[in-house]
Amino acid sequence: MIVTIAGCGALGSLLAARLIEGGVQIQAFQRKGPQLEALKRNGITIEADRTGTTRNFRLMTVSDDASELRPSRLIIVLVKSYNTEEIYPVRHILEEDGVVLTLQNGLGNTERLVRIFGDAKVAVGVATYGAYRISPGVIGWGGDGYIFLGPWKRGLDMSYIGDFLKDAGLDVIYMEDPRLAIWKKLAINAMVNTTAALTGMKNGEMLVNPLALEMMKRLGKEAIEAASRAGVHLDFDEVWAMHLENLERTAGNKPSMLQDIEAKRQTEIDAISGGVLKYSRDDEEFPYTRSVYALLKAIDTYKGY
Repeated sequence: MIVTIAGCGALGSLLAARLIEGGVQIQAFQRKGPQLEALKRNGITIEADRTGTTRNFRLMTVSDDASELRPSRLIIVLVKSYNTEEIYPVRHILEEDGVVLTLQNGLGNTERLVRIFGDAKVAVGVATYGAYRISPGVIGWGGDGYIFLGPWKRGLDMSYIGDFLKDAGLDVIYMEDPRLAIWKKLAINAMVNTTAALTGMKNGEMLVNPLALEMMKRLGKEAIEAASRAGVHLDFDEVWAMHLENLERTAGNKPSMLQDIEAKRQTEIDAISGGVLKYSRDDEEFPYTRSVYALLKAIDTYKGY
């Protein structure tokens, strides 16, 4: 099976490397820029990975032109949420029985992919692996995690995708309905990404900082209430425990929103905290989420996005 990574940034590169290590043929659909050129020239370099060594992995093809890519049965989408529509050209390389798996942050991405590929071809997942970009093509390993995935359309069986990724060496948990996992990830991202972006802390640093923990707890409770209003009922204590475990497992990781701030890129605040705020009933509710949303939108605006 040929797997296409659409959006081979930090996490996309780490997963691509792990799959190549597991014997999978990987090609990448990557937008123009330094990352594309580095991947073409040197492949993916993972520094100080879980084995403690630096290793290089070559992709079979890297291009911003979908016509240069081979037919693929699995496309893993990891572009920024606001760039989801940019993968429209790869619809032509998806095989007839193929699946598109989104591992993106925030809400709204799945609906965009359904409009492109149809709901029967879209799987939704959550990845808790940690990765951060050191330089174009060079990725820092931030810790191993899990991939939770399942079909967007209820009743479909896409367990073979989970089995395939598991056989390739990834830790995968298959779910018949992944909506619970999506909201758990949104709640965790609403805590960790925003706090890291505003403090500059890595995961392990936030884990031992009482003020950061208190802020994340308040943000998490607001996200859990938003999930409830969306019809997804989560237990805060369970999500908080999962959050703390993830911080510990990926202690050396820089959350993606902090990476965006440092690189002066647009953040995914609209898909994350903005997704929570869609479920507020007035402008007085969710005050902690509203505050971090305003601050990070101000930074985005200041940078001229």
